[in-house]
Amino acid sequence: MFKYLFTLCFLFSSALMAQEKQVAAVESAVTELVNAMVAGDASRLEKITDSELTYGHSSGLLENQSEFIEALSSGNSNFTEINIENQTVNITGKIALVRHFLIGKTLNKGSGPEPVNLGVLTVWHKKGKSWILLARQAYKR
Repeated sequence: MFKYLFTLCFLFSSALMAQEKQVAAVESAVTELVNAMVAGDASRLEKITDSELTYGHSSGLLENQSEFIEALSSGNSNFTEINIENQTVNITGKIALVRHFLIGKTLNKGSGPEPVNLGVLTVWHKKGKSWILLARQAYKR
């Protein structure tokens, strides 16, 4: 009986450690996305986002991957600062749902800096060993 209980505890703790490792990987991908957005780095943004990206702004504007990258890399939409607060990560299989608050500053088409205070839901999917942004929707707080 003790042998079965030990085996069950071992399997449960292994699964929990694997889940924690995946959560850390998703959090790392979110950090990479934020850093690439502030830098306006087109190649990093392309690498961390899916070609089928749907990127929803709090204004209702929807962008695909190329529109999203162009807006940031051209300077039309320029984040000067992004801070993430109250982040949660829920993973089911190869899909991760991330919710957080985005607080920062942006320069849009030369105006600003303007404060940004948004709630955000992002959907990530695992491709190979990487977590890639598939969808994002923001709302005003």
